[in-house]
Amino acid sequence: MGTTQTTVSWVFYMLTLLKKQFAISWEEFDKLQNRYKLSAFLLKHYELLHYYDNEYIIDDTLSYIKEQGGDISALY
Repeated sequence: MGTTQTTVSWVFYMLTLLKKQFAISWEEFDKLQNRYKLSAFLLKHYELLHYYDNEYIIDDTLSYIKEQGGDISALY
């Protein structure tokens, strides 16, 4: 598997874990993902984040959403 394919697979995997964390539909998650550009965030920080465990990455992504003005309490 090439580097690009590995990176994209990891981003999709992390997005799937985030969706499960929020327990929302794909439609709702897609709106959230587009609003905060989560794919771009994960791609941009792949080189650093992929070394950490999934819980850390989810927490870091939630922090990013908060920094963008998002209310993550509404997601639970």
